[in-house]
Amino acid sequence: MSKNNVIPMIVEIPKGSSNKYEVDGVTGRIKLDRVLFGANFYPGEYGMVEETLDWDGDPLDVISLATYPTFPGVSVNVRILGSIKMIDAGEIDTKLFGVFADDPRFKDFKSLNDVPQHYRDEIEDFFLQYKTLQKKHVEIHGWGDEKEAFEELKECRERYQNYKDRLNTPEGRESILAEWKAKGWGQA
Repeated sequence: MSKNNVIPMIVEIPKGSSNKYEVDGVTGRIKLDRVLFGANFYPGEYGMVEETLDWDGDPLDVISLATYPTFPGVSVNVRILGSIKMIDAGEIDTKLFGVFADDPRFKDFKSLNDVPQHYRDEIEDFFLQYKTLQKKHVEIHGWGDEKEAFEELKECRERYQNYKDRLNTPEGRESILAEWKAKGWGQA
């Protein structure tokens, strides 16, 4: 576990954006993955933890409450408060949840219990709706506390170490996902 549950996150999507950016695993550049199909926008800063690998073949996702949006590619310190247990198009897609550690407005947010329920409801609603017009189904299976979040982080770091040599090739990610699917790993 990190000091005070704070980890670095690379912002991919600023709060309020409908553009889904992501860091390309091969080039390291930020690319536009897609524009959200509906009238949705990200309710917090959304990004990833470097040197992790989640079951969707991407780095572990993080959504963080922030007062103001930043920019894609910015590194920010996030105090992890928990996780959101999601299934996205049949794949396990857990996301870490936190707050900007350097924003004084969130200094008293130390656990999920400190987060007003409306913020959590808004985030759940966003994820349940953001792929509807793409005809993709998303499920939320509750929230985990910070202990569960850091266990997820540990597993994703270990998975990255096991697969990092294959990830750095254009076909690597797809071959890993095909292998996992054949074995039923990471599937709901």
